[in-house]
Amino acid sequence: MGARSLPMLFALAITWGGIASPASAQTPAVPDPNFATTVLPRPCAYEGGDRYEAAFYEAEGWTGPEYERYPGACQRMRFSYGPITIKPGQNDTLIGPVTIEKPLQDGYITRFKPNLMRADGSVPPVEQVHLHHGTWLSLTDGDYGSGPFFASGEEKTIAPWPKGYGMPIERDDQWQLLYMVHSAVQQPMEAYITYDIDFVPIDKAPAAGLRAAYPVWLDVRPSGYPVFNVQRSFGGDDGECTWPKEECAQFDPWGNQFTGQGEPGNDRGEDFRLPRMGEPFGRPALEFTGGTLIGIGGHLHPGGTRNEIDLVRNGEAVRIYTGEAAYWDHDDPSSTGGPPTSWDFSMRVTGLPRWGVRVEPGDVLRSNATYDTTIASTYENMGIAIALLAPDSNGEPTAPGLDPFTAPKDTSDSCASGGLGAATPTLCDKGQVTHGHYEENGNHSGPSGTWNAPRGPETDQVGIANFLYTPGDLSTISMTGVPAVKLGSTLNFSNFEGAQIFHTVTSCRFPCKGTTGSAYPLADGETSAGRQLDFDSSELGIGTPEIGPAKQDLRWGLPITAEEGYQPGEIVTYFCRVHPSMRGGFEVVP
Repeated sequence: MGARSLPMLFALAITWGGIASPASAQTPAVPDPNFATTVLPRPCAYEGGDRYEAAFYEAEGWTGPEYERYPGACQRMRFSYGPITIKPGQNDTLIGPVTIEKPLQDGYITRFKPNLMRADGSVPPVEQVHLHHGTWLSLTDGDYGSGPFFASGEEKTIAPWPKGYGMPIERDDQWQLLYMVHSAVQQPMEAYITYDIDFVPIDKAPAAGLRAAYPVWLDVRPSGYPVFNVQRSFGGDDGECTWPKEECAQFDPWGNQFTGQGEPGNDRGEDFRLPRMGEPFGRPALEFTGGTLIGIGGHLHPGGTRNEIDLVRNGEAVRIYTGEAAYWDHDDPSSTGGPPTSWDFSMRVTGLPRWGVRVEPGDVLRSNATYDTTIASTYENMGIAIALLAPDSNGEPTAPGLDPFTAPKDTSDSCASGGLGAATPTLCDKGQVTHGHYEENGNHSGPSGTWNAPRGPETDQVGIANFLYTPGDLSTISMTGVPAVKLGSTLNFSNFEGAQIFHTVTSCRFPCKGTTGSAYPLADGETSAGRQLDFDSSELGIGTPEIGPAKQDLRWGLPITAEEGYQPGEIVTYFCRVHPSMRGGFEVVP
């Protein structure tokens, strides 16, 4: 992956589960007291308000209506990282130690639910501020499987270990948190990253019937900031592009070219090899002899349609998981079917008792991520999945599972066959959503308003400062006019506040007016003449290299040439992907 590759320990990412109910979202963001011991009266149970979450509890095998997990053995604890002071327009990647904010006992984690909250427990709208990603790492990484052991992003999924399994931890383990809190507004604020953990102490684990299962981190671009671009012009006849198997953009998020980003795709995907026979895995450092994948879920960004995970053995590949994104309907948020354009979506995950896959030492898990190319270009995408692996014990499986190369296949959305528990056990590659629509993601917005700006002075320079494009900011052009840019010139953009705040210049559909929302504006560039137009500057700014989005450059030039299709008289509009309320425009002149 070149200079941007980093050890798996520092991969950023996002999750594998479902999330909080509306009721629990109002719990104050402060941690529970006495979290080193039993915390009462909060059992590990369904907290109400989300029928999709209740259905997921039921699918796991818990009894309703309480759906309490491990009654009498499990305690649900809230941990809180903060307060985090969020500067205006923040989009930095930071890492901080979490030395006490974890259970201070030996035991098993059986569920992990993240959020970003204000101090009073309220959740800010996603278009204002959100946890772009938070990745929990252990300094004893090998004991926790491979790579980070949990992560979360804007869709706020949670990780439930299937019934009968958990991740073993020890009281002296130290955790770290790698996070990016993204502010799209111009006011500072404070927030907390919270994470509710279902925990079974070690002395209660035998009675609860718990066995060990460890996360396996799968990433289409394993690196410090694992992102890639998908542009509309690269979509096939099916209106999608799959990366890294296919070429999906002219350049990567930093303006560089490599596999599938300005160069051909690799016709395969990104491979991760499981431990070979006898190699260490898990806690204690077992000699790996094989195991069973008992759960899996994916993460995508808006525009993403599915994660694709194949198992490869002796050169033969078979699909084991198709992680589809479920976008909530804008008019009826209780139903799916919305366009793939917003953060208002959930991921489908699967696991025991419906799904289990046997793996052998040295097997390869191959990842691809598919994005829609019919609506808009998408930049800084992710394609991550986390699987849970229950290793064999003394050569014997510790979980039920199928041989994916011989098992019957069921590709229906609902796993109509019944999957692993059917009379004829079947491999279902789809999952189910683990949570419904969240109110903080529901302000979709959309285009509104008309264009009424006169032509302004000619220019070839635009400065970016104080969250304005000057000249050409749409908030001022009714007074100053829309700047004129001469055909055949280069329009140069300079981010004058790039040491602190990153900005982009990204084409949007004329006139690009309307209230900022979780699905607006989009990178669906179209000029006033109706010509499709895609351009993106990357994030102009100077920041932490390797693990952040900054291009390490404050200037970017956009060629306004006939070869690029520009014509005199057409007006071009653009916006900042980091701060979508920022909009700008210019008119091409002879």
